[in-house]
Amino acid sequence: MKKYILLTLILTVVVIGPFVYQQWSEAKRLQHIRETKQFASQIHATSLADYLQQLKQMSPDSTQLLLFTGNTQAQLEPCGCFIGQSGGLPRRAEAITHIRENGFSPLLVDLGGIQPSQPPSMKPHSFESDALSTDDEIIMRDRQRVQTTLTAMEMMGYDAFFPFAAEAEIVQNQRVDVSFTFLDSDLTQDSDSYLIKTIGEKRIALVALDLKDSAEIASISKKFNSVMSEVQENSNFIIGLSHSPPKINRMLARKYPNFSAILSPAEGESEKIGDVLLAYCNSKGKTLGALLLTDGELNISSQVQQIALTEHVSDDPNVRKLLDDFYHQVATDHQLQTVSYRLFSSEPFEQEDKNSYIGSQACQECHQKEFTQWSHSSHATAFNTLRTVGREYYPECVTCHVTGSGYESGYQIGNSGREHLVDVGCETCHGPGKQHAYTPLKENIRGQVPEKVCMECHTPEHSPGFNQLIEQVMLEVDHSRPQPSLKQILEQRMRGPMKPEVELFVMSYCPYGVQAEQELLPFFEKYGDTIDFKLRFIVGKEETSTESGNGQIKFTSLHGEPELIENKRQMVIAELYPDKLFDYLLCRADHLEKAWVNCAKKVGLDIGRIAEAVDGKKITLDLVEEVQRTEELNIKGSPTLVIDGRIIDGSLWRGRVKETCR
Repeated sequence: MKKYILLTLILTVVVIGPFVYQQWSEAKRLQHIRETKQFASQIHATSLADYLQQLKQMSPDSTQLLLFTGNTQAQLEPCGCFIGQSGGLPRRAEAITHIRENGFSPLLVDLGGIQPSQPPSMKPHSFESDALSTDDEIIMRDRQRVQTTLTAMEMMGYDAFFPFAAEAEIVQNQRVDVSFTFLDSDLTQDSDSYLIKTIGEKRIALVALDLKDSAEIASISKKFNSVMSEVQENSNFIIGLSHSPPKINRMLARKYPNFSAILSPAEGESEKIGDVLLAYCNSKGKTLGALLLTDGELNISSQVQQIALTEHVSDDPNVRKLLDDFYHQVATDHQLQTVSYRLFSSEPFEQEDKNSYIGSQACQECHQKEFTQWSHSSHATAFNTLRTVGREYYPECVTCHVTGSGYESGYQIGNSGREHLVDVGCETCHGPGKQHAYTPLKENIRGQVPEKVCMECHTPEHSPGFNQLIEQVMLEVDHSRPQPSLKQILEQRMRGPMKPEVELFVMSYCPYGVQAEQELLPFFEKYGDTIDFKLRFIVGKEETSTESGNGQIKFTSLHGEPELIENKRQMVIAELYPDKLFDYLLCRADHLEKAWVNCAKKVGLDIGRIAEAVDGKKITLDLVEEVQRTEELNIKGSPTLVIDGRIIDGSLWRGRVKETCR
């Protein structure tokens, strides 16, 4: 007897063991990816909530506050490629508002560097038919970004701006009326080399510095000594705003110990040189610098912190609207949609004039297994993330979310004939596929994809920790890997910046659709608010003309009028009672032939309210939307599962659901 038990245990381990190990190994891999990305994306700064708590312990009468930014590179807000990004003008404005609400009237200063960093220049292709060159169009958009930044600074109430020498003339020529002072490091009589502002009962002097080496310090020593003497006589605190290298800032701190602090737009760790504090910025507006100045009986003290502008800081509505207006302008003006750089400019296949992009669908005929594996990856839904946030027209985002952006045969914003190139398709990794499709040879396609190709988009800025995770995440695009489970697909998508959008297309009286609900809803319920679940309905639409000439819409459903009404009913319940939808659907699945009111009462729904909404005008518009979505995705049967706009292969989730209603 013991032998049989032992043999049974051994067989169980042999059969089930590999599956259990695979599940355990996958869970460990996903956990490692999450932890590494979270650690790499951490912003080393104080939360706004903690900083406001600190301010409550201080008196605005005895402590002066200076808020500073620099080297933002016209980064209006984070790109949104991952959860937890810090920065953005709307959040900055909101943080400043909260600080003011705590009784402080801070001095606001920007240290320059608001122009976008310039990517490699692009040569116009033949498809650029506009009068402006590609470079001119990019400059046009960059000017709009700078104007938007300056307008936002004006809205926030900035007091001073110290532009870099290279950007001073360009910035000052922007068509924006601002009231804050433009500082200049030139020590001539006509320049604004310093500014003195009164905050409370104290006077704070801002002195512009731009010295490149020690020889310059000596050459302007006499003039600068005169300025410092004048400033010291008329202020309580002297703050240097410096475009000089850190080495020069240290020399200035030693030579002029009357500085309370020297602020730099560069990145770096704050330090003290004697009593002079040297403080730096986070690039691209990721944080808001905060300098506290205290004038005690015996000495002057200063301390600095960086305030994190994470998603925990809400958007200021006025600055949010300013940015939305800018994005709308880009979306409606073709000249502002030119891509500023193209990927893989050093790769040979992309530079061949005879080659071109043909789209992932063309690969499917010969590479069905690989195509299916790709279609379940995050690459296959990359463009959907842009549509969700309304950035599908914004070139800085589009480049890494489509195939062949910037190339003559590649994706073009607003060109409906290039829709087959949305998402990060096969040719993004393997190169343009026309020659390979015509003559399939290993020599005319990139078979093994080198890591440097991935790194073109997965930069530390957009994919923190990616360089540490390359081996783990490459498994997700490895075509030899077994098909992922539904759980794995969802959890991969959940690493992105937005909730995965899960759509289950059914006909409410389709027995297979009902089976799918019974199988999938308990599974999805475990994820709660971490996914965006939508129940969709497959209905037909016919437009008829009346005697008066007015058109009417008639909807049809495969199982007749009762099914159409139940479709409407479930749509209404999803909108009015989203937290009770699953309970109703599962109850209805067991009692589909009985009156719906029984399940409605059982789960606590207002029957009259539902019936009224089913007969309302809004339901017609909702049904039109259902038809449009079904046609957009070319959905043919119930049930069909879609995640982030991609149909999920039935073999990954159908279980006992063997058939389809068509």
